[in-house]
Amino acid sequence: MLQYRVNDWITLRETISFQYAGTKEKRFLPYNAIGADWLDWQINKAEEGNSLNQSIQTETQLSFGSPFKNKNHELSGAITWQTDKSGYEWMNIQSNKIPSTDIQDPAIDAAINWIGTGSGENRLVSGKANVNYKFLDKYMIQGNLSEDAHSSFGNNNRWGTFYGLFVGWRFSSEPFMKSITWLGESMIRASYGVSGRQPSDVYARFATYESTGKGAYILNPAIAPTSIQLNNLRWETISSWDIGGELSLFNDRLYIEGDIYNKVSTDILFDKYKIPFSSGYAELKFLNAGEMTNYGWELMADGKAFKTKDWLLSFNLNVSQNINSFSKLPENFNTERSVSIGNQEYPRRVVEGEPIGSFFGFRYLGVYASDEDVIARDAEGNTLYDAEGKVVPMKYTDTYVFKGGDPIYEDINKDGKIDINDVVYIGDSNPNFIGGFGTTLKYKNWDFSMSFHYRLGFDIINGIAMQTQGMNNKDNQSKAVLNRWRVQGQQEEGLLPRAYMYHPANNLGSDRYVEKGDYMRLNNIKLSYMLSNAMCQKLGVRKANIAVSARKLYTWTGYSGQDPEIGQEASDPFWIGVDYARTPPPKVITFSIGIGF
Repeated sequence: MLQYRVNDWITLRETISFQYAGTKEKRFLPYNAIGADWLDWQINKAEEGNSLNQSIQTETQLSFGSPFKNKNHELSGAITWQTDKSGYEWMNIQSNKIPSTDIQDPAIDAAINWIGTGSGENRLVSGKANVNYKFLDKYMIQGNLSEDAHSSFGNNNRWGTFYGLFVGWRFSSEPFMKSITWLGESMIRASYGVSGRQPSDVYARFATYESTGKGAYILNPAIAPTSIQLNNLRWETISSWDIGGELSLFNDRLYIEGDIYNKVSTDILFDKYKIPFSSGYAELKFLNAGEMTNYGWELMADGKAFKTKDWLLSFNLNVSQNINSFSKLPENFNTERSVSIGNQEYPRRVVEGEPIGSFFGFRYLGVYASDEDVIARDAEGNTLYDAEGKVVPMKYTDTYVFKGGDPIYEDINKDGKIDINDVVYIGDSNPNFIGGFGTTLKYKNWDFSMSFHYRLGFDIINGIAMQTQGMNNKDNQSKAVLNRWRVQGQQEEGLLPRAYMYHPANNLGSDRYVEKGDYMRLNNIKLSYMLSNAMCQKLGVRKANIAVSARKLYTWTGYSGQDPEIGQEASDPFWIGVDYARTPPPKVITFSIGIGF
């Protein structure tokens, strides 16, 4: 970095950063490591790969400080020009069924399993300007402007303009507030800004063509288009405002901070957007369309309940709520990704105004006690009869008549048939509240702290229960199936449907597997001791600390699955929270010693 001070309030800085990384790797998998037969494709598999990654970033900045002699005014800012260029190259070759474990080079005369190479570049240029002004250390205003260009866009929309404005008022410094002795440094603030997001794939805008292989066109290989050229891709734009405040009370014994916010994303970049096959393609790599809204609030508090020379007891808590929804769907948007209502499947829908992560499925009402109970009824509860005066039995679509021991699904439209028309809203993956709380206790050189994390008011589809309680295939089942229907007339609380190999409707996507996911987790606990100066001198060190800590020791929840903390994928409009019992977060206990010389 080079720095040149033009005068007392103007400074020029030039920063250049260069990174270069090359990797070469070889691997060999001998036949006796996997115990497979000689026809397996992984027998004596050799692989070699080379990769090269490089990047260079530059930043030219002209910054200025306050030129005012009057101390009541403070002005600062900067004009910055940034560039970022990165590139990569790679190659990989894999061979298998090499005749000897002594030969481990994939380039020898063996079966080529795969060979490939690739390269790419990514470029970003950005011009930024920001200015900060403060008057009497009470009134603050900040502004910024950015012009960005990214190589993932074509010439039509390569540049994006983004900006922000912040205003703040430190009202605790006003003369009329001086009489309030319990009020410390406090302020209210507001901000508005527009930011952008570019596609994750820098080459998505290019049309691509691939060799389709022998026989694709009569008996000859052919070149065919595989993706559409996207000349008009635009920046996804996020407009947001925030209003908040900070309060310091009772000689800094209590600190409170709160915000309310609203974010509107327009020209959303839908990744792998499905389009009709009649177009000649299955999907667009990206599509700019639609509008999504996120709004909510956050509250944080930190208090010192007890403080003396030797003791400190403090508490902290935070809570937030975020609500998201598609306020505008793309034109001709297919609001249903899947209308399948088979076993273990939930229809995927997007409803304008509803949050991402909403569940849709059947309402599960229990188990038919006997064949005589399988009767279709109208809205008033009266039995339905056909044209010949016979009782109409409940059916699954037009393919199966329910029997005793089968699950009961609510017939929403009272037509005597369970089908897509009976699918309703049954839950929401989004928590109503997210937050945490904790405490710290210090006594002389001892320090103890613990913190908790929680999510409240959300639902989970227990995918493992769905897989292990269906009893319609040869997979292992859980012990819960011991409480299943077996004989005509059997009716008990919590009874599961009967076992039936390849039953067409024994395990439909329904609220049978939707559970409350509320939980509170002991996220971190720590006890440490700082050795006294006298002890450190005896040991010949400057300072020393001993600590034991543990993470994610225990979770309180009513959820019956393995872990209620399901990751959210808000970028996918059809995402729903299904738990397939991925490895839960491990309990980690750490003992550490820190020594300074």
